[in-house]
Amino acid sequence: MRPAGDDVKTFLARIAPYVERDGARNLNEISRDLSIPYQTLRSRMQGLGATGIGIYPMVNPDRLGLKRYRVGFKVSSDFTSFKSIFGGLHQSAGLIYYARSFFSQRFDTEFLVPRGKESELRKLLRALEEMKFLSEIKIRELVWKDILMMQTRYYDYENASWDVDFSTLRGNPSIALPEKAKGDARFDHTDLAIIKSLQLNYFTKHVDIAKEVQLTPECIAYHLNKHVFDLKQVSGFRMRWTGPTEAWSKHSISPITLFFEDLSEEKKRHAVSILTSVPFTWNHMQARDGTYFAELIIPTTFISETMKHISEKLRELDIAPLVELVDWSCVSSYTIPYMMHDSERGWKFKAEESLGYVLEMIRTYS
Repeated sequence: MRPAGDDVKTFLARIAPYVERDGARNLNEISRDLSIPYQTLRSRMQGLGATGIGIYPMVNPDRLGLKRYRVGFKVSSDFTSFKSIFGGLHQSAGLIYYARSFFSQRFDTEFLVPRGKESELRKLLRALEEMKFLSEIKIRELVWKDILMMQTRYYDYENASWDVDFSTLRGNPSIALPEKAKGDARFDHTDLAIIKSLQLNYFTKHVDIAKEVQLTPECIAYHLNKHVFDLKQVSGFRMRWTGPTEAWSKHSISPITLFFEDLSEEKKRHAVSILTSVPFTWNHMQARDGTYFAELIIPTTFISETMKHISEKLRELDIAPLVELVDWSCVSSYTIPYMMHDSERGWKFKAEESLGYVLEMIRTYS
């Protein structure tokens, strides 16, 4: 028999505030507040991944001395060792995401670049273009990026299924758009190690991080609380649905990216309102040139209804985005570019050194 207050159907909605605050890391507190036995709560939290739900730290690049760049390009058609070039770009140039689109074959990528080193990224990409690895490069600096909290009211945790009535979805175009985070970049190498560990496993323990970086658990606890959280290097956490592993292997999930260019401020607000009301939108962002992006991950059973809903709402406003269907077999994410930071010298990024590293990776894995 379930204890009083233990409502499995609304479980995700009830833990959402704890997730947003600190990643729901204090199970004792949640167990006490929600009247859910500790072992039951722990089992459910551990079972999130099996249903395709993850908890992700909201990393604030500005507080780490980094800037976000969204870069689009094509890769030479005779080049197939994508993991080598993108792995090299992650470790030596700050790449944290890549995805190839069907038909256009364009790659949409994201970089975290040390502040003041933006010219090195341009120089590196230009060199790869001259060597015929890349072409049609477009670089955009991001003004803001927001990972959206999962809309739990449409998801049945117990049965791991969605139930969405699109006729009830309502946006709010008057809501304020996110702004670029501000603040001093006060951090050290230990902070970066902790953030990287949280990105890999939000529930990682102090003792495990301590073993990895060869420091005491007390030291890690201090940095986590006084630096990572108090200095807003991680401003909070988000619970999001990206689909279980089985769904990806069976190709029953479709990642889609929408690009909106040359929108007026009013139309942009309406586009944001429409996309953020859809439960399958998991992040959105705006570039300095005004381009607005939204990324969706949609179960194939909801593709038609989702796209019809978005299309009709945008048609009413005479807004026509560029729609990219992401190739599920060629998409990947990375943690913050931890290897680009030195405990003594800070962030390091030189185009020539990065190019040499990328070429070595290509030679090794091709």
